[in-house]
Amino acid sequence: MTIRTRFIGVLLTLVGALAAVLALAWLSPTGASEYLIQEEPERGATVAEAPHQLILTFDRPLAQLKNAHFVEVTDGNGYRVDDGYPSISSYSLRTLIVPIHAEGDGRLTVDYQVLLIEGGEHLQISASYDFTVDHSLTPIEGESIEAPATAKSSQALVLWTIAIMLGIAVAGALLYFLRMATGNSRSSLEPTNRSVFRD
Repeated sequence: MTIRTRFIGVLLTLVGALAAVLALAWLSPTGASEYLIQEEPERGATVAEAPHQLILTFDRPLAQLKNAHFVEVTDGNGYRVDDGYPSISSYSLRTLIVPIHAEGDGRLTVDYQVLLIEGGEHLQISASYDFTVDHSLTPIEGESIEAPATAKSSQALVLWTIAIMLGIAVAGALLYFLRMATGNSRSSLEPTNRSVFRD
């Protein structure tokens, strides 16, 4: 097998692994907005009890300006169930807390518009997502149910584990190629060096 053939093989392996990693990253549940990295309850989740607050965590700090952030939570009938006063968490400048007072079952829609800080400038983003409240999921005595959010987190963990393993495989293939290329270049020099010493 020539160096060129090995190079093409390694190159194809790298391209395939990179495509797989990008596909996994794209399939990972990051939400409609690339800036919103976590929601509680999560988008698309079905919870057994309406939460008293929403927690929205972004990948950049939130601007600490009055009335800079707007979040509206509505039920299936279009009635607003938030108190209209979202606040930045005292533990993290990237987390927004939204008190709500929803009752009954049904889908809740979260519309948000926030002002983030990026490189010393302000970045305004807006998006929306849904989650569902279903009290029939409440466990009977002694029973327990697994929240959809837990299942989604487990799935994300598996995807990231696969992505990391692929990254290690790519690094290993690259090191192997470099070692083979270096070894071949050294071996090609050996006869020349020996002939010089013989002369």
